[in-house]
Amino acid sequence: MSARTRMKFLDTFKENEAFWMLCVQVFILHIGQSLIAPILPLYAQKFAVSTTLVGFLITSQAIPRIFTSLPAGRLADRVGANRLLAAASGIVTLSALGAGLAPNYGILLLTRLLQGFGSAISHTAGLTYAANVSQKGNRARYMSIYQGSFLLGNSVGPAIGGITAEFFGYRAPFFIYTVVAFLVGVWMLLRLPDSRRTDEEVTSSTKEKTDFAGSMQSIIAQPGVLLVSLIGLFAAYTRAGSRNMALALLGEELGLSESQIGLTMTVIFIMTVLSLYIAGNLADRYGTKAILVPSWLVLPIGLILLPAAQNFGIFMLGAVIYGLAAGVGTPVPVAYIANVVREESQGIALGFYRTLTDIGMLLGPVVMGWIGDRASIGTGVWVNAGLVLVVAILFYLFAPNPKKENEIA
Repeated sequence: MSARTRMKFLDTFKENEAFWMLCVQVFILHIGQSLIAPILPLYAQKFAVSTTLVGFLITSQAIPRIFTSLPAGRLADRVGANRLLAAASGIVTLSALGAGLAPNYGILLLTRLLQGFGSAISHTAGLTYAANVSQKGNRARYMSIYQGSFLLGNSVGPAIGGITAEFFGYRAPFFIYTVVAFLVGVWMLLRLPDSRRTDEEVTSSTKEKTDFAGSMQSIIAQPGVLLVSLIGLFAAYTRAGSRNMALALLGEELGLSESQIGLTMTVIFIMTVLSLYIAGNLADRYGTKAILVPSWLVLPIGLILLPAAQNFGIFMLGAVIYGLAAGVGTPVPVAYIANVVREESQGIALGFYRTLTDIGMLLGPVVMGWIGDRASIGTGVWVNAGLVLVVAILFYLFAPNPKKENEIA
């Protein structure tokens, strides 16, 4: 990290103590959430269910998220993202405790659905809080730090969860998660201030226009918000379809070992985290659109190299390019949205974005598997790359540049 980047990082720290409280809390909460990741399939098998039901348990969390993010964004605008974050932690606490005590698969499935409900509220409220406490000149930087904080939490949790389960049983990580979620919720409730502005910049006449129908109409009327939400959908589609599913299958076809496939996925994660903060700085300096378009033109190159690879080196190169491009594109779409909508509509706009990303997470593996059954898994990745390229071109041609136009919905 250069001296200039370090100075910007320190300036960000000094600018907003509440934002850093949010990041610390989200980091801790995601350590707890990822505790259960390595043992959930094994825990489910203890209830003597089929592999199909084990797989459904893992993906079931995404179902309530599709229907929760949009109303969660609306509530964040109305009651405050800080209160919603505390409520989400309470919901997650109940789900984790219920999972740890689950007597059968049915109860465990219900707790996963409840966790999906709570996590959708938490993600949308967290993005709204970060958008509220930032400004156009530093918003992408804030978003990159915020999203990096939960990615780091997700990287720490699995190791702790695996060790805990090995020595204390499969239920133990759920009980640890219960305690972590409860403490984080109390901390948020007592210490995290309201992020909404109360100054004269937010006039009563403006607030009168922020009913649900009016907010949705203003969001849908903006091609930039629609297109960047489409980018979010296909980013999630790519993560779930190409990264999480196709990469392992392509690696097996290439003759790679399990350790080589695992290393490739780890490299993708590392590249994504490393590029997050740099992406935020570049977007604040040059504009969100100026950074998002090139990253999405580069991303298909990484995808194309995966099925085209004839050896491990090219396969790894594709993973590195994909990881870097994905990291650049992760914080910038949400910063773009927050820059082009009014502050009192940021929650619902980000909820709309999160809804489309959750749809992408569900569609990715299903469509990839369907194409794989009828052609090949490599064809599925090629189609994925083509879709990414089309969306990038559409965004370049039709999305306004908030850095130049300062467009407000």
